[in-house]
Amino acid sequence: MYAVELDHATGQLGLSELSAFITPRALITVRKGHGLRHGEGRRPVGRLPDLAGFGVGFLLYGLIDHIVDGHFEAVQDLDEEIEELEDLLFDQRTGDEELQRRSFALRKSLVTLRRVVLPMREVVNSLMRRDLEVVTDEMTPYYQDVYDHVLRATEWTESLRDLVTTILETN
Repeated sequence: MYAVELDHATGQLGLSELSAFITPRALITVRKGHGLRHGEGRRPVGRLPDLAGFGVGFLLYGLIDHIVDGHFEAVQDLDEEIEELEDLLFDQRTGDEELQRRSFALRKSLVTLRRVVLPMREVVNSLMRRDLEVVTDEMTPYYQDVYDHVLRATEWTESLRDLVTTILETN
């Protein structure tokens, strides 16, 4: 999985890789990059203490939920950046070069985000398979909610990518 963070100054997307090893009694994570700080995936433990008894499945849910929330935040940030780009499109004071540079940077970030978000569908879907016994029946609605967020982030990323392409064509 990849955690993401948008650099508003450049429009570039920063990635932090995270691998998870799942055993019946342990969740081990290996992180590469600086975007995901130690302990951030534990937010749901305090928010949903009744579910903490579901062990590894619950901890994994917290981690995935945190990462997907970051994807959603990046999509929202990119949406705002694109709105600003639309305003620049018809601003006489803005040069074509600046508009094109910003458009290409945002489009590149959207392509990168799509490459990160799209595989998350399969990650979450695979974890919900009954034969893996990672997700209990009680945790299934929570994983389904994360899966729905992944789908929404994917669709939103696609529509924003089309919008940036339209801005480039209009320019």
